[in-house]
Amino acid sequence: MSISPAKNEKMKSNSKPNKPKLNGVNRFEEIHAKNIAAAKKLVEKYSSSSDEDDEEINENKILDTLYKHYKLGTGSTDITTALQQKTATFLENALHSGSATCVICIGSVRRSDSIWTCKHCFCFFHLNCIRRWANDSIAQMKAKCEQTSIDQGYYNHLGQFVPPKRKRPLHWSCPQCRKDYTIEERPTTYECFCGKEANPRPAPFLLPHSCGEICGKSLKPACGHTCMLLCHPGPCPPCSQYANTSCLCGQSEKRSIRCIDKEWKCDRKCNQLLTCGQHKCKASCHKPNQCPPCTNTSLQPCECGNETIKRNCSELRWNCKKVCGLKFSCSTHTCKRVCHSGPCGDCPLSLPRSCPCGKTQKVVPCTEVIDPCGDTCQKLLSCGVHTCTQRCHRGECNLCLIITKKKCRCGIHEKELPCWKSFTCETKCKRMRDCGKHTCNKKCCDGRMCQPCDKVCGKPLTCQKHKCQSVCHEGPCYPCNQQSQVNCRCGKTSKRVPCGRERTARVMCMELCRIPSKCHHPIKHRCHKSECPPCNQKCGLPNNTTGCQHICEAKCHVAVKFNEQTKTNGSASVWGQNKKFEFKTLPHPACEQPVTVTCIGGHEIAEWPCWNSKPTSCQRKCNRSLRCGNHKCVLVCHSVPDLKDMKEQIGCASCQEGCIIQRPPGCEHACSRPCHPPPCNPCDKMIKTKCYCGLTQLIYKCSEYYKVEGTEEEIAMTQARLKSCGNRCLKTFPCGHRCHTTCHPGKCPNPEMCRKKVRIFCECKRIKVEVSCDKHRAGQTTIPCDVFCIETQKKLAEQLGREQEKLRQQEEAKNRAEVEQFEKKFNKRKYKERKVLNEKASRQINWKLFGIYGGIILAIVIAIAVAFYADS
Repeated sequence: MSISPAKNEKMKSNSKPNKPKLNGVNRFEEIHAKNIAAAKKLVEKYSSSSDEDDEEINENKILDTLYKHYKLGTGSTDITTALQQKTATFLENALHSGSATCVICIGSVRRSDSIWTCKHCFCFFHLNCIRRWANDSIAQMKAKCEQTSIDQGYYNHLGQFVPPKRKRPLHWSCPQCRKDYTIEERPTTYECFCGKEANPRPAPFLLPHSCGEICGKSLKPACGHTCMLLCHPGPCPPCSQYANTSCLCGQSEKRSIRCIDKEWKCDRKCNQLLTCGQHKCKASCHKPNQCPPCTNTSLQPCECGNETIKRNCSELRWNCKKVCGLKFSCSTHTCKRVCHSGPCGDCPLSLPRSCPCGKTQKVVPCTEVIDPCGDTCQKLLSCGVHTCTQRCHRGECNLCLIITKKKCRCGIHEKELPCWKSFTCETKCKRMRDCGKHTCNKKCCDGRMCQPCDKVCGKPLTCQKHKCQSVCHEGPCYPCNQQSQVNCRCGKTSKRVPCGRERTARVMCMELCRIPSKCHHPIKHRCHKSECPPCNQKCGLPNNTTGCQHICEAKCHVAVKFNEQTKTNGSASVWGQNKKFEFKTLPHPACEQPVTVTCIGGHEIAEWPCWNSKPTSCQRKCNRSLRCGNHKCVLVCHSVPDLKDMKEQIGCASCQEGCIIQRPPGCEHACSRPCHPPPCNPCDKMIKTKCYCGLTQLIYKCSEYYKVEGTEEEIAMTQARLKSCGNRCLKTFPCGHRCHTTCHPGKCPNPEMCRKKVRIFCECKRIKVEVSCDKHRAGQTTIPCDVFCIETQKKLAEQLGREQEKLRQQEEAKNRAEVEQFEKKFNKRKYKERKVLNEKASRQINWKLFGIYGGIILAIVIAIAVAFYADS
């Protein structure tokens, strides 16, 4: 029977001595039984559903842990309670993948999706959806602004100037709460809920779309503290910190109270004197100097003092309806002011007065009446263009009767009318309203007074169930804000979801499924929407395939789902095939129950599956000791009579190897004898090598050179003696002289003992002296020159100077000749002067100086030659 390499490795790794292996197997079976029992308990408590995409989590425990930070104090209001419920909704939507819905595309917001959160309603959308929504809104506003002409204001039919409409800046709105945002606030990046981290990575231990850091937002109402919860969706909870504060009036002692309720009231009454000066404040604790108005009543006179009635103390000043009627100082006219306090003042007719047209002004007694001046009135009429042509008169001016050509408001017709009359035609405006669908139909409309469309839009919304109930508008309709109720399959659990999400909504029902099971196992999964998931429990029936009667531990295979492709009856069918499903019962798989099996060579005891539990070779080497005592059997695991005996038996291969005993250190020659027990014979091979000097060839036996007997010093001395030729060493010291010891390894010893003679010279190499080598190494390398050497150097310097001066004069003469030749060639011809030839005296050779130089050179050459032969 063949065995796979993986099983071989498994058998090799499990190979141990027999007795410990049996104990390990028993221990393994005991631990394996405990693990199976624990797994059965876990399976009984565990329930799953095939339509759940994400991992189920204990959401109730997590939400309860979060909600304990949201509990309000004694001063909790309906607004804070609503914020708490709103935050709870956002936490549930973020916790359950697929529960949150983008109202723009009506799609699920997954944990790994990029989102944007509104700062006003805290609703989150897909980042791509809200970005496209903002860009479309701004583009529509820009197009509308470009189509509209420049509005500079106009005059209505009454002649009144109507100012231009205030143009709103470009903006876009949140699809949920209609909160306006500027162009600069268009979403561009994916940020966490608190805005600290861009592109937060989803982590299994964090809330989706959260950075996991502390929120840090300022709490509302503003108290100076920040939110200390981890990054979360929705509004922050009320401040939960404590502060030592007194009551509003400051009379009570300070107490520790929650920051949100730090403005508290005590039971004491104010008892401060009110502004009326008669009663005290009976209100409970409040801030200083903020007492409510007095609620008591008292008799209070009016300003003029004619009437006295019962009124609140807080209303000290009041006026009756009686006219004053007192006479001014002129004793002619009376005061016409209603109830007042103090003097009436001077007569208003005694002040400077003007004529009715206002051109002349004078001071006259109050009894005289100022007559019209007789000049033209020239007041601006109600038309705002022409002036009054009558003489100065009392009362209002007449209407403007000047005939002018007037256009109607729409500018189509023209007619002559009095200036004070307005002209409107009967033509209906055919311009489109702001919705872009319906016409204005207003008579004589100037195009700037077209009313906004008041019809209902009526377009089908994205849910395809409801219609838009907004006023007829331009661009896409807002998402449907209706909600629908979705029930689970058993009907015990329901959930409200946005309209249009009924099919894809996920309703988590904690009840068990009520559909009868197709196999022999009880149902242990929750109520679900689609078909029941396949049974994941163990089969638990006896395995009748292999006949071993072990319990089948494989996954349940009683009702396995198969797809069946069947052709349709009609040949003209569009699809051609229909998909059908059928459930089949599959036979038990091969039994995988572990069974203890020993290999045929007795090397290991391993656990093999029941279906393959026959003893076979473990594919290891036999490794039984052969008769030579040095080698082991190299055959693959084979059958032997005695499994426990690890010596050579029938079937093992005999030893065919040579001697493998290790030779002395340094010996590279193999033993010529076949495999045998130690020791080997001494090596009789001859070694040829050169001495340390490299001139003489030496021959000696390998066993003499690589000895084992003796100490390390004796062996080293013997090896040095065999490799030395006994002659004088040919190497030289660093000073250049020959070593005086016999042939030896390494560097020459005692180089500082060299005493041979060395010649040294002066700087001009004329004087020489012999000194010992040690003095030369000490630094004595030259000797000073004498008087004759100095004089010789001076003469040589003078001779060199004369030669340079001669060369310079020759160069100057050559340059002058070149200049004369150039001038002769390019300048005007001049009178040729007769050349005077000066014969130079013939140069005489200085034989004396030549002899001195020759002698010096000859002396230097002789000195160098003598020094060279002396060294050699």
